[in-house]
Amino acid sequence: MTWFVEFAANSIFLVAMGVWLGGVVFFSFFTAPVIFERLPRNTAADLISVMFPRYYNLGYFCGSAMLVAAAYPVYLDPGSANCWATWSLALIATVIAIYAGRAVMPRVRRLRLAAASSAGSPEHGENRRAYEQAHQLSMILNSGVLLLLIAQALLYGYRVRSEFFAG
Repeated sequence: MTWFVEFAANSIFLVAMGVWLGGVVFFSFFTAPVIFERLPRNTAADLISVMFPRYYNLGYFCGSAMLVAAAYPVYLDPGSANCWATWSLALIATVIAIYAGRAVMPRVRRLRLAAASSAGSPEHGENRRAYEQAHQLSMILNSGVLLLLIAQALLYGYRVRSEFFAG
């Protein structure tokens, strides 16, 4: 039975990591750039805003699945730095995704609307700067998640390789 639980945990982890990493890469490097290239800026921003809740929900779901699945190897070998690193990277990426989706994105949306509605007024410059700062933070957080997921994939590959050659 232990082999099946280990197989299930590894499979769930690998699928969740692959789906999340693939989603981040596809959205960041293909979907968003094409939308902004092909549509007027405001229409593109509106469309991306509609997509963001689904994008972040994918991260919440996959991150949670990774955390649960990565807990099993930690349970089996609590002294393994590799297992703890795997679980920790999943935790950090998930926390960043939750912060970005629940705190930063609503602020970006609110500031974008404030900047648009204040066009031509004295507050416009300040609203625009606040929006750009929040948007920059959102992009930095998204890049951080991407880097953590890449590190996670490399660490997972190293762990599997080590287990393969050790066994």
